[in-house]
Amino acid sequence: MGESVADRVAGAIVGLAVGDALGYPHEFRTVAQVRRELGPDGITDFVRVKDPHFTRPYILGPDHPPGTFTDDTQMSVCVAEALVAGGRGPRDALLDDMARRFVGWCFSPDNNRAPGEATSTACERLRDGVPRTASGVEGSKGAGANMRVVPVGLYYADPDEAAEVARQQADITHHHPAAREAAAATALAAWLLVRDVPPVAVADEVRRRCGGRSPDFDEIAGRFDAALAREPDEVLVRRDRSAVALGEGWVAEEAVFAALYCGCRAPDSFRDAVLMAANTDGDSDTVATLAGGFLGARLGLGAIPEAWRRGLERSADLHDLGRRLAAARG
Repeated sequence: MGESVADRVAGAIVGLAVGDALGYPHEFRTVAQVRRELGPDGITDFVRVKDPHFTRPYILGPDHPPGTFTDDTQMSVCVAEALVAGGRGPRDALLDDMARRFVGWCFSPDNNRAPGEATSTACERLRDGVPRTASGVEGSKGAGANMRVVPVGLYYADPDEAAEVARQQADITHHHPAAREAAAATALAAWLLVRDVPPVAVADEVRRRCGGRSPDFDEIAGRFDAALAREPDEVLVRRDRSAVALGEGWVAEEAVFAALYCGCRAPDSFRDAVLMAANTDGDSDTVATLAGGFLGARLGLGAIPEAWRRGLERSADLHDLGRRLAAARG
């Protein structure tokens, strides 16, 4: 599509944060509620976390201004900074650095945006001296395992290496086959999209490479083709609502396939894809984080509306991180 790889990498880093900030105020609220309170199109721009139009439920913690992102972006920054600092070195040293950065973030004042329970538990274990190979919460497959892993797919030249690093970083906090494969799928999707592979082909390749290792992952993957022919209100909902529903994104395999669905439905519009992802029941910030990273990798930085690029929290820092990751990539 003409964009340089560096522009696509920066687009993915900024794009995931933009998606996160759009989805954050929607999290824990239903589509019906947000449409009722904000208007028929729901979220169309950055809004305050506790916008005065919102009624219950209220997101726990302090209010945040429009453009604020969540732990999804904060942990993605940890992963990206570790890659920039040591991605070419030994794998164990890289993963140890990621774990240290997770702990540093978890116990900092910045961690005031409703982080996941499994991630918090794992970081407490790491702080208390548990090695990262044993810190992950057994049986947990929350989307915290893969919400942060887009930078891995942007960094590595070898897709198999990207997938394996993604799996191993998932284990730091979440120990479940579906968490591992959804993390690998997320990294692979970013790897393919930054190389201009069309989103539908990306979904096919992700399923080919990651299938057969987790029944939970395979169950969602098996719904994907039928889901593409249906509207978001039928697809981005609880799985028991219909045979084509991909879920609300609270678990890792739902989040990655929901984001891929948005990318396939709006492959050439960053705005349309991330707003589709943000306006969902459930874990809207995570689905939009992944969709923003995917579409940013596909379309580049210039595809993100300028007002969103400017209005994003720590915008200059994220632009700089994207440039540094592009320069450091293998």
